[in-house]
Amino acid sequence: MSPALSNPKAIAELGEKIYREQYKESYERDHTGKFLAIDTTTAKAYLADVPEVALENARADSPAGVFHLIQVGFTGAIRVSYTNDPTSVDWVFR
Repeated sequence: MSPALSNPKAIAELGEKIYREQYKESYERDHTGKFLAIDTTTAKAYLADVPEVALENARADSPAGVFHLIQVGFTGAIRVSYTNDPTSVDWVFR
């Protein structure tokens, strides 16, 4: 594996570059909201309705791949939030 592909930031940058250059135009026209796992070692993309299936299909086809996950038409595949408020209850643990 190239040193660049062991760095999460480099993987994300390469995945975004591949997406912009090869997939963005047609996928945003035809597949908005779906998930795309891009193998940054081959530039091959795996499309699915949910992120788990996109990654599962990608890993099955390319076990040694290094993947970048995108939700087509959105700025991020997964929303993450954080708070310093100790009284805040995390909805995941309810």
